[in-house]
Amino acid sequence: MNILIPHNWLKDYIKTSASAQDISRFLSLHAFSVEKTTEVPRLASLSRDENDYIFEIEITPNRGDALSVLGIARELRAILPMQGIAADWVAKANDKQSSVQEKYDLKVEIKDKSLVPRFSAVILEDIQIKDSPDFMKQRLEAVGTRALNNVIDITNYLMFDKGQPMHAFDYDKILGAKMLVRESKKGEKLITLDGMERTLPEGVIVIEDGESRLIDLCGIMGAKNSEVDENTKRVLLFVQVYDPVKIRRSSMALGHRTEAALRFEKGIDFDGVVPALWEAVALMEKYADAKVVSKLIDILNVKYEPKKVAVDYGKINRVAGVEINKETVDKILQDLGFVFDGGSVIVPSWRYDDIDLAEDLAEEVVRLYGYDKLPDKLLAGEIPQQVADPVFKLEDSARSYLKHQGFFECYTNSATNQNLAGENAIEIANPLTEDFAFLKTSLLPQLLAVLEKNQGYSDKVKIFELASVYLAKKGDLPEQPMRLGLAVRGAGYPEFKGEIEGLLEELGVSIDFDIKEFGDTILAAELDFKKISHSPRRTKTYAPISSFNSIKEDLTFIMPENRDIRYHEISEAIMSADKRIKKLQFKDIYQNFLTLSIEYLDAAKQISSEQTQEIRKKIFEQLEKKLGVKLKV
Repeated sequence: MNILIPHNWLKDYIKTSASAQDISRFLSLHAFSVEKTTEVPRLASLSRDENDYIFEIEITPNRGDALSVLGIARELRAILPMQGIAADWVAKANDKQSSVQEKYDLKVEIKDKSLVPRFSAVILEDIQIKDSPDFMKQRLEAVGTRALNNVIDITNYLMFDKGQPMHAFDYDKILGAKMLVRESKKGEKLITLDGMERTLPEGVIVIEDGESRLIDLCGIMGAKNSEVDENTKRVLLFVQVYDPVKIRRSSMALGHRTEAALRFEKGIDFDGVVPALWEAVALMEKYADAKVVSKLIDILNVKYEPKKVAVDYGKINRVAGVEINKETVDKILQDLGFVFDGGSVIVPSWRYDDIDLAEDLAEEVVRLYGYDKLPDKLLAGEIPQQVADPVFKLEDSARSYLKHQGFFECYTNSATNQNLAGENAIEIANPLTEDFAFLKTSLLPQLLAVLEKNQGYSDKVKIFELASVYLAKKGDLPEQPMRLGLAVRGAGYPEFKGEIEGLLEELGVSIDFDIKEFGDTILAAELDFKKISHSPRRTKTYAPISSFNSIKEDLTFIMPENRDIRYHEISEAIMSADKRIKKLQFKDIYQNFLTLSIEYLDAAKQISSEQTQEIRKKIFEQLEKKLGVKLKV
């Protein structure tokens, strides 16, 4: 995420001789990439002959604390001294009020405490709605936000300044002086401040007032029915911490990304909530003539305890690859806000979600020390041998075989509509459209749809797909078995069955499979490719061409009508009768008559008619004994 930071605004926090070019260079080397530095005309708070600079900075996803002027200033406070440039921190006075009139109150109920770890608010009255001071309007414009009025501008100003989103309600529009924080029900609606009516999915954090009206889309945008306008006299200033995962999911589900949501979803400084609130109060007293008329409402739903991490100097040096002395390590950590406590450091509240391990501390030290100071050595040793996954080879063999049998390979979407997804399909929480709302459980429905769309291509069409399907199971992720789906139109059953058997023969495996019929001319089958890859594979061996002739003959057998006999049972019975049976081939089937072509060969000598009669007798005995199949006379 990129943010805009005015150079002049940084001077509210650090006093330094570093130029804008110095800041851009050293911030990029040791913290965040400064994508662009733009010179702009002076702001109201600058001297007449001085221009300002706007830094466009790319913030890494783990550093929500840096999405503010304060966050970048903290980084520079540690970085610049490492470059020999002084950077003195500009202390700010405590803005907390010493005396408060408790004229108004607010009843707060939070259904699920995990939704709002901290809820803070205060009520102000005698609000004078007017334009904000020039410096505030110009700074907001510099970071890409339009000034509206003094109250709203103060909340936006402090969001960019402190990284703490906050919201101002018209207190008199909160009916019953009550707030109920809960999760939304699917289909609930509200109109947000931008005038858009939004239909909510289930699970969005919302606030309703004493008459069950939704007045806030929490962490994303307030509702129109509680907005501050030119008639507002009393304001509820609201500063909070939300469940970051809930905010991100809600924002993505609604397709509405706001500056507030981007900060809430990356985590808010728990200890910074109340100081930010009192600074907002001070600005409203100064620029909106406000008076505090309630006690501070500060609900703590999570017990916040400081985090300690052990400092392992040896590990830091091992990670760095160079010797960094203890004094340098200590100074870097202290400048970044870590407080030493024995052999550990207390993590500053604004880095609470980011620092957990000794390795995290090592990373902090190394980046401030300078990656350019680390040794650079070329890799040495033998190049590791890569072992190909045998499953990939099987997949390639299957594709090659089917291609040469005239099949076209298809690639269908993993997501589809409910009709094509199959039974017990997993529903996608945030689908692009209804046509992509479910994950497929079978390859066949989409392959059949492909056949239907290509009816005019040819009288005979053969297609296949090798892909994963998605089956529901207990846990976070579904099972994703690999399947091979095949579908044909205009091919006969024996032809299609033979092609599948030929594929299995080519892969050297033997598994059962079923062929499904869809109408008169469409056949399809789906094979478990995981089962294929885990089945014992026959080793292919070279056999020289015999110098002797074989004898071929066609035999017709009568199949028993009271038994369901599979072709592979007949094949196994015949081939096991004698090792001189070289090949068996299907010829025809009519009613209960099955015609097969059998080839006999003796690799050691020329086979005779008498010998084939002996083999034929064994075949008849095997078939009748095992399956009740007899020769048609």
